[in-house]
Amino acid sequence: MMPVYRIKAFELAERPVRLRLPFRFGDTVVTETAEAYLRVTVEGASGVVQGVSAQLMVPRWFDKRPELTNDDTVNGLRLSLQSARKAAMGDRGSVARLAAEVRRRVVSELSEIPRLAAGFGPALLEMALIDAACRDQALTFPEAARRDLFGLADLAPPDLPARALQRRLAAIAPNWSIGVRHTVGYDAPLTDTEAGAAVQDGLPVSLEAVIAASGISCFKIKLKGDPAADLGRLREIGSILDRLPAYRVTLDANEQYEAEPFEAFLVQLLSDRVLSRLAAATAFVEQPFSRETALAEDGPVPPAAMPIVIDESDDSDDAFPCALARGWSGVSVKSCKGVLRALLNAARVAEARAAGRRAVLTAEDLTCQPGLCWQQDTLMAATLGVSDIERNGHHFAGGMQGADAKEKAAFLEAHPDLYRAGPQGPTLRIEEGQVRIASLNTPGFGSRPEPAFTDNTLLEEGEDAR
Repeated sequence: MMPVYRIKAFELAERPVRLRLPFRFGDTVVTETAEAYLRVTVEGASGVVQGVSAQLMVPRWFDKRPELTNDDTVNGLRLSLQSARKAAMGDRGSVARLAAEVRRRVVSELSEIPRLAAGFGPALLEMALIDAACRDQALTFPEAARRDLFGLADLAPPDLPARALQRRLAAIAPNWSIGVRHTVGYDAPLTDTEAGAAVQDGLPVSLEAVIAASGISCFKIKLKGDPAADLGRLREIGSILDRLPAYRVTLDANEQYEAEPFEAFLVQLLSDRVLSRLAAATAFVEQPFSRETALAEDGPVPPAAMPIVIDESDDSDDAFPCALARGWSGVSVKSCKGVLRALLNAARVAEARAAGRRAVLTAEDLTCQPGLCWQQDTLMAATLGVSDIERNGHHFAGGMQGADAKEKAAFLEAHPDLYRAGPQGPTLRIEEGQVRIASLNTPGFGSRPEPAFTDNTLLEEGEDAR
């Protein structure tokens, strides 16, 4: 039977993160931020159990309002976490019902901020509840998802009947080796000459160095929203990628394009002889249009020449079916948007493909640094069967910042397939472009070993008195 839990306690903590390399995306450059940690205590039929989760609080991705600073947008995520704590205390239900009710309350309370930002706290709570339920039932996350331990089918949406959802969940077959899709930022150095000597930590900096060190052949390239500049940048990148025998590319516009310039960009990309290999290797373009217009009734129609997927527009459980109805081809999954939503959207993609429609499910990064955040997000994606995933946190953020030497050593010992020792702590063990993740196939949601909740990181806690 599906377990039911009551939320008894809720702790929040965070750790500072300073990136080893500046990360430019959209209209901002990120050099530092913080990583949020959440621990929830729940009581079920078999007793009391805890679950944990973590996410980087990336500035100006959840909330891109131009009048806000990077710090303003991170404070909005903190507000969402605090609101989730207040909304959750004492609630009782299945994991899916608890998560849905907390999300509803928080989004309603924080109506002044974008829904994507308001959903950050509920998403972390959901992940911790999933971890607690898996620990309670001694199940791995893929096993729990296959059995619908979380109660998703009871809340099946109108476009996905419960029986179809259960059938798709039962067919889950994880990948225990997953390809790393390397992020090439707007101004990321492509050669060692461009990289210079700014970072001397023994880890690769330039695109050339990353390829040589890891054998990566999948790449995510950031666009600016300017056709001429983007095509010029792609030619520079293509001159390096074309040395490889084969490669795969995705493009990410981060809401930077208007409809007509984007159409012009695609036409030129697909007709440029210099870019012929790169264009043929491009699997899709991610979120070219702003979330405010992308899914609007009078919004831009995605061009049919190439698959176009939503990311920032995926701010509610009904966003993806709306996108499919408007001609979009797919959706990205990120644990910061909701693990249960990712399971729903994977089932929707499978149903669409079975009906003969082009449908894409892709897994993207939120600069997940090695440790709990990386493990949970990657395990979610691998469970859904994706073959490669954007992983940029190990490259931009470096080691497990905020963890002490004992915690870093524990993660290295627990996951020798995932990590090798780096200059600042565990870094990904990427071999021939792949990371093996079989050590995550243990009870819980990628949460072993558990990170320390120390006095200097604990921000806020609550406890139900009943």
